Parts: sequence; C-alpha cells; structure tokens
Amino acid sequence: MIKTTSNYKSVLCLLTGCLFLVSSPAPAQNSGTTATGSSIDDLLDRATTKVFSKFKGKVPADLKDKVMKEINRQVGKQGDSTALIDRVNAQLPEALKNRLPDQVLSKLAGVKMNRMEGFSYWPGLTDQAHLMSLYKPAQGSNFPLIIYVHGGGWTNRPAARSQPSWLGQAVKRGYAVCLVNYRLAQESPFPAQMEDLNTALRFIKANASRFDIDAGRIGLWGTSAGGHLVALMGTSARVSTLDMGANDRSFSRDVKAVCDFCGPADLYALATDNSPGRTWDTSSAVSSLSIFLSGPAAQNKARADMASPISYVSGLCPPILIVHGKADTIVPFSQSEKFAHALQARNAPVEFVALDGQSHDIEKGGNIDTALNFFDRRLKN
Repeated sequence: MIKTTSNYKSVLCLLTGCLFLVSSPAPAQNSGTTATGSSIDDLLDRATTKVFSKFKGKVPADLKDKVMKEINRQVGKQGDSTALIDRVNAQLPEALKNRLPDQVLSKLAGVKMNRMEGFSYWPGLTDQAHLMSLYKPAQGSNFPLIIYVHGGGWTNRPAARSQPSWLGQAVKRGYAVCLVNYRLAQESPFPAQMEDLNTALRFIKANASRFDIDAGRIGLWGTSAGGHLVALMGTSARVSTLDMGANDRSFSRDVKAVCDFCGPADLYALATDNSPGRTWDTSSAVSSLSIFLSGPAAQNKARADMASPISYVSGLCPPILIVHGKADTIVPFSQSEKFAHALQARNAPVEFVALDGQSHDIEKGGNIDTALNFFDRRLKN
C-alpha cells in the first residue's frame, strides 16, 4: 500500500470543490494559443505528472499549491492567455482526483468495507492469474455484485492488491466488487481467458451465500481489453461455443448487465482496418492481438471471429452499456459504433455513449457515474 504524507481531510476538501485563487501571468505579446480542451488536458497532465513524479507517488499536504505553481510556471513559459488559466482552475479538482493513487481515493471515499483479497477461484491453482479479490459493504448482505475485468492489451495485469479508483464509490452505493485476474496472452492464448472468467463467474455463483452476494444480480465491467472480455462473456453466455472452464456447469453464465468501456468488438476488423491516427499495433506477428490469437488475425479470420463479441450478438444478450471516446487512437471508435449498431439491429438492450473529444483513458470522472448509474438501473430494480 502507498503511504501518503497528506492530511486526508484537506485533500478531500480539494476534491469536492474548493476554489483556488490563481494570479495569472501576463500573456506574451505574440501569444496565439487558444483555450482548447486538448491544451487544458495536456497542461493538467504535465503539471500533475511533474508533481507526483517529484514526490514518488506520495500526496504532499500542500498538493494544490504545488500543482498550481507548476501550472503557472508552464503557462508562463508558453505565454498562454488568462482564459486558459481560468479554465484550468475550474478543471483542476477533477484532474487531481484522477491522478491520486487508488488507495488514497478509496480512503477518501470514507467507506468501511470488508475485504477478501488474493484467493483462488480455480481449485488447486494459486498462481497470480487465478486469483480474485472481493470488497463489500461492512454491513448488510445479499449485495448486487460488479465483477471487474482488467485491461492491459491482454498482456499486462495490474499490480497485486491494486484497485480501480471507483471501488470505494461503488461499495458506498451498496455494491460488492470482485476483481478477477485471468491468464495473459503470453501465458496462454485465447480461449484460456474465457476458461478462467467462466470459472470465476461460476465459482462466485456457487459461493454466493458465503460471499453475501445475490447471484441473480451480477454485472460485468471492463475497460479496453477488459471491455472486450466482458462483452464477449455477455454476448456468448447462451451459446455453446465458449462454454468452457472448470467448476459446476449447472450454474449458468448469464449476467444481468455488462459495461464495456472502449473494448474491441471485431478483432478481424481491428487488425485489418486502417483507421487514421492509430497508435496500437494490431497486425504484426508480435502484436498483443497476434499473441492473444496465436497468430495474426488477418491470417485466421475464423479464430478472430470466434474471439469477437460481435459474432455472438442476438436478442438474448444482457443489457450492455458501451462507452467510447471519439478521439481514441488505441481502439478505434468505430469498433464500439459497429457493435452498438449490431446489437440494436437484433433488438438487444444496449446503451451507447459516444464521448466527444475523449481518447482511450476514459475510466474516470463523470464516466464512472455513467457506469454506476447504469448498474443501478439494471442491478437494483
């Protein structure tokens, strides 16, 4: 766990709307910079990264002063306008919240929770790939559950005991949250990931009473590669193609809701479409997609289709929320757009949120509320 030097109450005040008084430097004579969204985001990112890098992940007590000093220094160098400073000032609390260490955010949420961390969901296997952690409210029982599947291009997993920044917020709303690992592509290619996640889901259902979980109110959430995997779980739940894994198969693979943040939906198209501005290699033999599929998707369309959520779209799919940034240069926006249209064409329950100006890093800010509100509608009613 990351230790911090901050006074949590003062940081909480900062994150919940404290106003900052900033003395703006005089603009340079030839300044032509406009206060665009991208310039603000870049400025906030540079300033917060600089401060957190200097303090090695810790949160100094005078965090806001240090960040604003760095912003003023950078704006002074660039000769930006007072209007830009004003807009940066308005967005700073959310920007700092998005950069705080996950453990700090959970503590700031002020939530008391019960934790079961780092236990195996696959009998006899205790390696990192087959561990899960469960977090739930300290009081109560029969909680709706959100199963979170991490991203990382199918080839990376989060550090042990790390948590998504919204975990405390979800528990505060009355959810149990389960973080599930799976085999990475280099450990075992597709469909190993489906074997693992199906096994984890059935393990959870089989132990619902032990975990104080309502097995009839389970939702899935993932971002990027995690979004792909939860979408694949949801769309394929009632077909035999991917019905694999250990544990008791008398438990169905059905879930009540799926939240897919910018996940690939058509892996053949991901490898073969030439989207302008793409920065993620999906076509070479050494790409993470090729490792995931045991070879380039373009050379094995049948295997790519088998691993694609869009292949299993039907009217039997659970409600799916798809959220994607239109400026995503990692997973093209067209992937989610095409997926949503396919679901709509089959009268499957789908909500599609297109984010103007946002890129691949969308698991933050108001998008978290969008996801949790979706789960409220689907898991609490």
